[in-house]
Amino acid sequence: MSSKLTFIFLFVVVAACAPQPKGRVLADAYGNKLYDTDLAKIIPDDATIEDSVFLAKEYIDVWLSKQILLNKADEILTAEERDKSKQIEQYRIDLLTYEVLNKLAWQAADTSYTEDELQAYYAEHSDEFELSQNIIKIIFYKIPSNAANINMLWSNFRAKDESIYGTLKELSIENGNYYDDKDNWVFFEDILKEIPINTYNQEHYLNNNKIIRLAEGEFEYFIRIFDFKIRSTTSPFSMEVENIKQILNMKRQQKEVKNIETKMLGEAYSNKEIKIF
Repeated sequence: MSSKLTFIFLFVVVAACAPQPKGRVLADAYGNKLYDTDLAKIIPDDATIEDSVFLAKEYIDVWLSKQILLNKADEILTAEERDKSKQIEQYRIDLLTYEVLNKLAWQAADTSYTEDELQAYYAEHSDEFELSQNIIKIIFYKIPSNAANINMLWSNFRAKDESIYGTLKELSIENGNYYDDKDNWVFFEDILKEIPINTYNQEHYLNNNKIIRLAEGEFEYFIRIFDFKIRSTTSPFSMEVENIKQILNMKRQQKEVKNIETKMLGEAYSNKEIKIF
């Protein structure tokens, strides 16, 4: 680490541990000062030394660049060009009206949906729901390699004898890991974090493997893949229900915004709270 970066980092540590009214000056540009307390606000408490140094340097560089541009603005822009008070006020008005309308709309909008409504939207907009990853329906059990009757258990598992699932689950709870929700879709990538499948072609693997036995260290994995869908195909309805609800919520909210604005305008006129001259 360079002495300059070490210097910056130490200033940040000092600011975090012993804050002062303004702090120590880290940079100066045309009389404007940047303090270590300013940097302390943007560095997470759990940041590593390397991350802290990187964030500090980036922040200082950006701050200095802005100061240079602001100074140049004072040199080449007219007083009228520099005056942004009207734009700032308009932005404040736009932001507040947007926030209040959306809050009122969320409060007024009905966010309950029947299964038929959700299914209808899914059917009409299936092209909007494309899988970005491969998904599967799967169960697996991670059990000790020295488990009693392990070969018999495997034979029954391969024969799709569900009566042994309870035994496998008990062995997995005590010594390993398991997943037995065969009715829900999960991302294949997430499963690969749990079981030692090594493949460079997920699609080929899924097409050619359904019941799998793997060994790793002191454990073995019994795996059964019930179904799968390949990336870039249509995502199943069950995985998209919450997304569809959010989409429909947004549409209802947008409709409510128009209704609320019209209603509030009418009420204000009726109550003589506003008038046109």
